Amino acid sequence: MSLEADILKSLNDRFRFKKTKGDWLQEGICPDCKKPELFCSAKDPKIVRCGRQERCGWEDSVRNLFPDLFENWSKRFPATDANPNAAADAYLSHERGFDLQHLRGAYTQETYAEGNQSAATVRFPIGPTYWERIIDRPGRFGKKAHFQRGGKPGGHCWMPPRRSIEDYAQADSIWICEGIFNAIALDQGAGLLAVSAMSCNYWPEHFLDQVKEALRTLKRATRPELVFAFDPGGAGVKWARKFVDRAHVEGWQATAAQVRPDGEGTTLDWNDLLLRHQQWKDDPEFAPLGPAKIEEYLWNGAVTIAKTPREKAKLIYERTKLASFDFRHGNRLWWCRVTYDEDQTRNLLVDEIANCAFRMLYRERDEVADETNYFLQVDFPDQPTVKARFTAAACSNSAEFKKRMMAFAGMWSGTGDQLDRLIRNQTRKLKVVEPIPFTGYSAPHRAWLFGDFAVREGRVERINTENYFDFGKQAVKLRSPEKLLDIHYDADQIKFDWVDDIWTAFGPKGLITLSFFVMSFFAVQIRERNKSLGFLELTGPPGSGKSTLIEFCWKLAGRAGYEGFDPNKGTTAFIARSFLKVSNLPVGLMESGRDEEKRSGNRQFDPNELLILYGGRSPRGLGQKSGGYETTEPPFLGSIYLMQNERIDAHPAVLERLMSMAIDKSRWSETTRDAAIRLEQWPIEDVSGTIVHVVRSEAKFLPFFFDRFTHHDREMPKRVPGLVNSRPIKTHSQLAAAVEALPRLFPTIRPEWTAETLQMVDAMALDRQNSCGGDHPLVSRFWEQVDYLLDRERTDDHASGKSLNQHRDPNLIAIRLVDYEARCRNAGLQPPEMDKLRKLLRGSKSRKFVATKPVNNPVEHVVHCWVFDNPQKPENIL
Repeated sequence: MSLEADILKSLNDRFRFKKTKGDWLQEGICPDCKKPELFCSAKDPKIVRCGRQERCGWEDSVRNLFPDLFENWSKRFPATDANPNAAADAYLSHERGFDLQHLRGAYTQETYAEGNQSAATVRFPIGPTYWERIIDRPGRFGKKAHFQRGGKPGGHCWMPPRRSIEDYAQADSIWICEGIFNAIALDQGAGLLAVSAMSCNYWPEHFLDQVKEALRTLKRATRPELVFAFDPGGAGVKWARKFVDRAHVEGWQATAAQVRPDGEGTTLDWNDLLLRHQQWKDDPEFAPLGPAKIEEYLWNGAVTIAKTPREKAKLIYERTKLASFDFRHGNRLWWCRVTYDEDQTRNLLVDEIANCAFRMLYRERDEVADETNYFLQVDFPDQPTVKARFTAAACSNSAEFKKRMMAFAGMWSGTGDQLDRLIRNQTRKLKVVEPIPFTGYSAPHRAWLFGDFAVREGRVERINTENYFDFGKQAVKLRSPEKLLDIHYDADQIKFDWVDDIWTAFGPKGLITLSFFVMSFFAVQIRERNKSLGFLELTGPPGSGKSTLIEFCWKLAGRAGYEGFDPNKGTTAFIARSFLKVSNLPVGLMESGRDEEKRSGNRQFDPNELLILYGGRSPRGLGQKSGGYETTEPPFLGSIYLMQNERIDAHPAVLERLMSMAIDKSRWSETTRDAAIRLEQWPIEDVSGTIVHVVRSEAKFLPFFFDRFTHHDREMPKRVPGLVNSRPIKTHSQLAAAVEALPRLFPTIRPEWTAETLQMVDAMALDRQNSCGGDHPLVSRFWEQVDYLLDRERTDDHASGKSLNQHRDPNLIAIRLVDYEARCRNAGLQPPEMDKLRKLLRGSKSRKFVATKPVNNPVEHVVHCWVFDNPQKPENIL
């Protein structure tokens, strides 16, 4: 399929155009206003527009809408002996919109190499050197364009091949642009004699010397006017002003051209305007590169280079005829008021109203909190630019605006009416950006937000210069400046060498932990389908490697040196915010199952509180700041793992939602130790892009995951004898599905690894069923040893006070732990660790704990014992 056919198919799939009229696709659904008013060219489309220009005005380029179609030109258009420039031709024609018949012979297709990567380029000779633009996935490289190494392009200009130096010498004006593509755009779109100086800070001395020599040859007395038509932005404006002054000194007439006055409020360059010009279907006079617009760009340039505020005010008044207006000059704001004397002499009264100049970038709207803020760019004449948040109240009140400006050493001295005029003009069609209160996945936008870039529908989107992600109609940003993840991602450099070390160091338990993290990256989608997501519990003695494994898995997500937080050391608000600040990311609780003596007044974290998070419900309800009774309960959007030395003791409903795994040193060897050390020392820069690799695979991961979950949910109870509890089956079926999906993400995972890991998942499910609702394993072991010791006693030991049970009442059992420990050792038994046992005995379920108190034993001696209920047939709960 040709590129044009791919573009047309993508356009119809996304916008659903209803009809084709002549050379136009019409009645597509506008993504902004949702009306069937969208149109674009049916032949080589470049721009898509909404026909409701006054009420909507949405438009975007095909290049921005479908970037994947424009990423790898040499693969789509391979070079041949007949046409070695095939990819370069396609790039210049389709991407840039140029007519190649006027460029033949001016460029070649070459190859650029950096490290072990290479890409096709389009190369243009310039003076004694050359300039080339990478056309195959340029994001892989540090720069998109390069000069020849060691080359010196300064002073030379690139000229379109159909133009000669004599043409420029005979011209009325010469337009001097920054880049070659902009010069071609003005040459082909507006018919202007344009050249490229290759940079806004290169004075074209060699080119001007050639023009002067041609003028002498042609015996022309007057010189062409130089028009410095640099790109929008501070650098282009700065050097245009300098070069206009230098041209005057050297005897040239000179001016400037800008798309907008002062290069503000736009990022469009001349090549962007050419693409819009080619799609124009109204009056050609007012096309983006038509005569009327060219005259406007020249006026914009004249305003931009005006020497004084009064000169600029005069130019603005002569064009607009406004009685009063604001303008910026020298990065300050000014106000001009027009008055007339009795003899109708016009006076321009110009006053400074701010020692800086500001421009609204976008409006930040939070519908949940019913809050609106505006982000402003504040430029100063003598200090760096600031981008800051201003509340709606500050923007609507002159006194509040002045206070906010003072925070950045800005001084507003204008009136309320002047501020109202400024704000009213700048809020027209202002972009609305939605703040996202968490890092991770935003379901309404179908995107993962990771700080500096996002992943949406498999594509990586970079944050723009105004610090938000522009998804067309939707625009989002992270509300908090806190940067949780530091991710380095290069699709062509990502490697999975660490997978072998995960298996070597931890075996199937390493793959289970990795599977849980991968599953966590899709927590929202999994809960939407399955209504729940299980919790992972990692236990093991100190030094078993729990922290090494968890910290490395966090490296895969771009978070270094992190394993979780201790909820017993945090306030209620801290814990709730820790749960709510992430989406499609895990939340780790460390040592959360401790039952320590409460030495302070702080409330201890109760693991039973995790119950509501299983289905994604809110960990904390909040009252909204309003005059009514509104409340908000933000949902939990992540996953949870618990990491401690021993299993937690909680309500059975919580325990059966856990996927418990004990990490020990049973696999320990020098080989596993070396692998674990490599994981600890692995640079985060080399592995942090793994999370991006995983979430970009959403389209192939989730269907496979859900299919395998259905399989395991049905087959697991059949293949595991005795497994009947539906909740452990469900949670461990999710885990098993994630394990089976790993080879699709990490091809180096071997089939035998997956098979062994699935066997462990089955065993975990049965173990969880047997242990949930019963005693902690240490407590179960304690009662087994107690029963064994009692069975060894003689029949008269109890009456003589020699029994382990010191209580007279047959319905109670009283045990001295010191006596119990001694009897175990005498019987050749290894008692549990007593400090841990004391913490857990109060939660005994098979024999309910009563108290620790003095007991009068059968021989009238008072002994201090732990007292429990002693049912005649205690429950055998594992």
